[in-house]
Amino acid sequence: MLKTILITGSIGMVVGFAGTLLTLFGGGSVSVEYLEFAVALLLFLVMLIGAYWFVVGEPGTRKERQPKEKRQSPEKIAVR
Repeated sequence: MLKTILITGSIGMVVGFAGTLLTLFGGGSVSVEYLEFAVALLLFLVMLIGAYWFVVGEPGTRKERQPKEKRQSPEKIAVR
């Protein structure tokens, strides 16, 4: 869970910081406005993927959820 937050949070911070820099120092041309919009869409996509990964995926938990030993049926257990 912490791994998910760290990965998506760091990507989101980089994309958000890039959007902030473009807004502050990008100028007023139309191409910069399109670039800012693309960065905003990328940030939204990162948030969607992060939320999905956090709720549904939870990477690394499949191995932890597997039982370490398989249970045997009572018929197969030999009496010592």
